[in-house]
Amino acid sequence: MEEKFQDVLEKGEKIIKTYKPDKVKYWVGLILGAAVCMLFVFLTLMGAIPEEDAVFDPDLFCLLLIISIAAYVFGLLLSVLFGALYYKNRFYAYTNKRIIVRGGIIGIDYSSLELKHLSATIVSVTVLDKILRRNTGNLRFGSPSSPVISVSGESSSQYSFKHIKKPYDTLREIKERIDKAK
Repeated sequence: MEEKFQDVLEKGEKIIKTYKPDKVKYWVGLILGAAVCMLFVFLTLMGAIPEEDAVFDPDLFCLLLIISIAAYVFGLLLSVLFGALYYKNRFYAYTNKRIIVRGGIIGIDYSSLELKHLSATIVSVTVLDKILRRNTGNLRFGSPSSPVISVSGESSSQYSFKHIKKPYDTLREIKERIDKAK
């Protein structure tokens, strides 16, 4: 996996460790997200059924049902296609100088943050992580110029290692490097 980062390494920079998102956790999360979307489609359709005394047009209801199912299937296929491309290109690494996030659906993008600038680290283990018992979680990193943002209890960061195994052990390893960099 280290060869995936050769294009962006600086002179004298060495990769300490690389990571790939856990495949099971990633795909189960994607499929559950699609199922939640289908639930909203179903609930919306149920709202289209008129009251008892109103006129019910079965042809219109069938048309709405077919359009909704077709839209859901199309969305699911796009999610799976883009999800597969996203997963194929997603890697994380930390070096003796910085953390690097590699990703992209068609083109490859890199985001990096110098270890000496890291001022916030967050580990999150979700209910899904616990249910799957995969020992996975997410690491989020922040700095004064790129803070970790919290929206309704869920933190977000451009610099995140998502769906990785042993998140607490990984954080301890990276924290050692952060302390050395400072």
